[in-house]
Amino acid sequence: MTQLEHSMFQRVFFPAEDENRSQQSLMLQKVLRFQVPSDITVAKAKLVVFDFETTGLDSTKDRIIEIGALAVEDGKAVGEFSTLIKPDILLPETAAKITGITEAMLADKPSIEDKWGEFLAFIEGSILVAHNAEFDMAFLRRASARLGYQVHWPCFCTLKLARQLLPDLESKNLDSLAQHYGLTFEARHRSIGDCKVTSAVLQSFLTNEGKSLKSWEDFSPYAVNDQ
Repeated sequence: MTQLEHSMFQRVFFPAEDENRSQQSLMLQKVLRFQVPSDITVAKAKLVVFDFETTGLDSTKDRIIEIGALAVEDGKAVGEFSTLIKPDILLPETAAKITGITEAMLADKPSIEDKWGEFLAFIEGSILVAHNAEFDMAFLRRASARLGYQVHWPCFCTLKLARQLLPDLESKNLDSLAQHYGLTFEARHRSIGDCKVTSAVLQSFLTNEGKSLKSWEDFSPYAVNDQ
């Protein structure tokens, strides 16, 4: 047995504990998938505008501390999901300064495990929308993977739209777009407040510079790759 453990077959017969856990996690993951018909009219579809506040920029190391999501149908808000999340790592001072969210605010809040199922249920059957969507989708995928889900969901990015539709606008961040369209924030760098402004920006696109965009196929250049 000792010789076998140290032979070339060691990793096959005696995989490392972390490798075992990884394989078990992969086998137990639940796959969630939603495919959009290419001819669907996006403006009439069920959309969920979402935003995460996080402890930092690295989805592999940082954690979500706030989830915000706004359900929109036919251009009108029909529901919202909003919760603070107590992370399993310390909250960096820089994140607290940017978001205004403090350790004390998170101390008695639910964990991501307690709320992630509710969030996934909220987005069911919808097209996701976010500003700088690659960032939020990276955290969505990573959090899902940690909790045993593979999530393959359609999502498009209002930042990508802004770059195409407003090439002369110097900055395409949410603050600049809000100013361009005369919109105000309930709370900047808080998830649900950012969701509401992102939704209003999208509606402005759809009724002005982007009014020729109709089907999901039209939005494919602004989609986030399903990784």
